[in-house]
Order: sequence, then structure tokens, then C-alpha cells
Amino acid sequence: MQIIDKCGYLESALDFIEKNIVSGKGLQKIVAKTGIKENSLRTLSLSLKNFSAKQFFTVLHEKIEDSHSSLSGADAEIAGADISIETQRKKAFILMSVICDIVIDGEREDRVEMDIKIFSKNNIQVS
Repeated sequence: MQIIDKCGYLESALDFIEKNIVSGKGLQKIVAKTGIKENSLRTLSLSLKNFSAKQFFTVLHEKIEDSHSSLSGADAEIAGADISIETQRKKAFILMSVICDIVIDGEREDRVEMDIKIFSKNNIQVS
């Protein structure tokens, strides 16, 4: 199964993570918008150093493949992606909501909505 991001939703989301969180350049704006403590965001930023989009796509691909492996020749077309910064037990993480259309021969067979929690470069949870 191939992941297709025709409109660049995932690319934009990953660029936002890289430019604003991993680099630490947008943390002040995020603090102002979310009210999350700057120390929590700095910790998140440090835990995401060397974040790999390739690793992210591998985790996403595995999750989609697990749930739709019976559909041979299917592709997952990204229909939307949204990012927010949340906290869990005072620890900040990125919550990415992704919508995929499972497509076979140009026809949508299913729609998958996933929540992806990114706690660090090595801790990515998909539900």
C-alpha cells in the first residue's frame, strides 16, 4: 500500500513541526496560542531533535497496512491532516489527526481517521 499526499497535507504538517517545534523558533507563538508552559514545549522540542519524517511515514504506513491489508492494490490518499499541541500529565505532545481515503482503481473503498500522538522522535503512537 502506498501513501499518497496529493495536496501536501502531511508535508505541511511535518514542515510545521520542523520549523516551529523542532527548531524551537515558533515556541513563543505556540505558548501564546495554547497556554502550554514554555518549559514543556522546550522539553518536547529537545525530544524531537533529529525527528525523521521517514520514521513517521513508516509508523503511519504500518498502521494503515495493518487495518487494510486485505485490500490488494489499495492506496491511502491523504484527505486531511490537522496538528495541535496537547498535554498529558503536564507533558506536551503533538496530536496529529489524519484522514485517509483507501482507494482501489480510483474509487474510494473506505475512509480512515487516525490520531497520531508524537511524544518524541522515538515515541509515535497511532490510534
